Amino acid sequence: MVIKERVGSERQGEQDRDVVSPREPGRERKIMNLIVNTSIILMSTLMGGLSQVMVDTMGMAASGMAGAMGGEKAGEEVSQEFEQKRPEIDEKMKTMISDIRKDVYVQLGEKGKEIEPFLSDPVFDLGPKKVEAYDFKLPKLTEELDDASLARYAQLLVSEDPGFSALFNELGDWMNALPKFPEKSNNG
Repeated sequence: MVIKERVGSERQGEQDRDVVSPREPGRERKIMNLIVNTSIILMSTLMGGLSQVMVDTMGMAASGMAGAMGGEKAGEEVSQEFEQKRPEIDEKMKTMISDIRKDVYVQLGEKGKEIEPFLSDPVFDLGPKKVEAYDFKLPKLTEELDDASLARYAQLLVSEDPGFSALFNELGDWMNALPKFPEKSNNG
């Protein structure tokens, strides 16, 4: 939405300026946001699943060893201890993913101008078009998303929401078909 704002009363015609609020990301930024957000959602769901498997496996192993050495009661206590630690482990994973997200967005801000020329290939436009075809009552994946929005998208994926699963599969295919970024040469 563009709002015209008057600045001063003299030379009004010359001093009118467009104030855009909130600022809509440009084409290149939408593409970069989409790639980052899709990657973070995938990473967070994989890491969440991996941490759950690891905690379950370690818990069963520790419980089994404690049970073998100290009896059934000792095995149950160790198992309960692992269950009590699960929220702490989940929180550490969320913090790690949040830190990665923040770091990637900072890097995009720093390196965005270097990347933009590479994004001129029209194949990059297909991803954002796919996103526009869906509405999950969340900010679009083409926007810079906060942790809460990314977590809600990850939950859609984990819960196998049919619409989001379809979009996520389409985005995966799209990302796999994208040209690879050129490698930097160390020769100069």
